[in-house]
Amino acid sequence: MRVFPQGAWFGLTRRRLRVVVRAFMALLVLCIMSYGVLRTAQVLEYRSARVFLEELKTIQPGQSEASVMPFILRYQGIHPEGQDGSNNDSYVFRIDPWHLMHGLPGPNWVDNAYRVASSGLGSWRRALRLHSWTVSGWVRFTDGKVKSVSGDVILEGENEWLLAEWHYGSMIPAYLLSRSASNSLPSEEPHYEAHWTHLHFGGETGEGIVSSVTPLSTLEELNAARSINLRCFMGGRGCHSLCDLMPDATRYRREYYAGSWGWNSGSWGIQPHDCK
Repeated sequence: MRVFPQGAWFGLTRRRLRVVVRAFMALLVLCIMSYGVLRTAQVLEYRSARVFLEELKTIQPGQSEASVMPFILRYQGIHPEGQDGSNNDSYVFRIDPWHLMHGLPGPNWVDNAYRVASSGLGSWRRALRLHSWTVSGWVRFTDGKVKSVSGDVILEGENEWLLAEWHYGSMIPAYLLSRSASNSLPSEEPHYEAHWTHLHFGGETGEGIVSSVTPLSTLEELNAARSINLRCFMGGRGCHSLCDLMPDATRYRREYYAGSWGWNSGSWGIQPHDCK
């Protein structure tokens, strides 16, 4: 019995059926193997990012540049180029497995095609637990000593991009203090600041928390500013909100600050405004 009319292309003979089944099975195995490779690579990069951020938190303002140099060399820190074309006295580090912050090597069309495919298939990719993310760090020096250190995480959440960024220096810059009220008394030097920020990333949107602390900050404040839930990288749907990404920061704000964070509508899904 013929399923399709007879002919060179439409006759579904037993031999042709075997070829089709074998081709389908080969394609299925290739897809499974590719997914396995991607997941394994993501796990390895996740572990590197976790270790990197923990080591970054051990660097202290006033620490000598020579003592930080092994860390800089291990993570291949580079001097960012200043606006005037000169190199400033700082180093930047980046773990960027999805090439969110730098292009793929090769012709521009390769990078453009990758970004179109990654964005266009975003819903499918996230459903397979392949969330895009990038981790960065900065160390700034003055007169051979650490002036400040900072780290940040940008990742795809359940409905939008999420950002966690922290700064640790001898004092909190005045332009950051102007964004929100400090927990310190008027006579004290400010030692903790955190504010919500709207995030534009590529053609999509999101939200984030930016925190600043100093050596005068309490352990609770240091944890609130720098504790990031990195399980958001590998979770099923990804972190739902900033409350999931930075639970200590949101809890600290509820206890010591009035008001709530801002909100965003979500970039590829409806983002409920339930992170208070």
